[in-house]
Amino acid sequence: MLLSPVADVRSGFHLMLVRDELTGTPPDPPKIKEQLAAAQSDLVRGVAAWRLWLLLGISDIRQRYQRSHIGQFWITVSMLVTIVALGGVYSYLFRISLRNYLPSLTLGIVVWALLASMITDACTVFTGAEHFLQQVPLPKSIFVHRMLVRNLITFAHNVTIVPLLYLVFGIVPGWPSVLALVGLAIATLNGFWIGLLVGMLCARFRDLPQIVASIMQIAFFVTPVMWRPDQLPHELSWLVDLNPLANLLSLIRDPLLGQVPPRFAYVTGIALILAGFSVTIPFFVRFRTRLVFWL
Repeated sequence: MLLSPVADVRSGFHLMLVRDELTGTPPDPPKIKEQLAAAQSDLVRGVAAWRLWLLLGISDIRQRYQRSHIGQFWITVSMLVTIVALGGVYSYLFRISLRNYLPSLTLGIVVWALLASMITDACTVFTGAEHFLQQVPLPKSIFVHRMLVRNLITFAHNVTIVPLLYLVFGIVPGWPSVLALVGLAIATLNGFWIGLLVGMLCARFRDLPQIVASIMQIAFFVTPVMWRPDQLPHELSWLVDLNPLANLLSLIRDPLLGQVPPRFAYVTGIALILAGFSVTIPFFVRFRTRLVFWL
């Protein structure tokens, strides 16, 4: 019978105490190399267990909309109604024709929903998997992949609005639309380190989910989702350039509008990946074994 991680640690601690009584020497703390090897093994085994986290992500979607006739598409329908309502109001307020404003607003809301949900769901990556982590010795990174799968499936449902948008407004995105896959890959890689880091921090500090939710509400208004970057005066363009969410948004939205994203957006997205993993990996190495005690 498999022991839970807590039971394993307790039994191991008991064996160390027995050894102390026999030898009179304190137990050796785990070395950095051992911690690094364990964290590396966790990440590798997490990727290798793709069938498990894919099944868990799909199961989350099915359970959330169980016995619903249109299931996940309720979010899509709700989003479509919101886009139509906001498009009519804000195109009038901004003095922009609906034809020029609604495509940008539609894709902005669809892509923002993906980015925001990855960050907010990161808060419950491990606390929401408490029953798994305390019973079965699974790689911790599996649950980050599970969160990403769940959000990518939701995004795939919401993207069904885009063909309707093309049909209504006669948009032909052309070859730049392929670049949206590159932007999606960059956003997903950023979502992984965010899920790993924020998930551990929120498991340790239970006030953080509320803080993250408040930050994302503010970020929605300072990110060009409901407004366009060209509406800002030149001296305030730094509000978009220094906003990492605005650059990730541009990497996916611009290609779907038939535009090539600026090079700065790609540089920012890749820099976020490198900087994020350089912070997350040492944190994961150091505190991975404590995660089960924080739940």
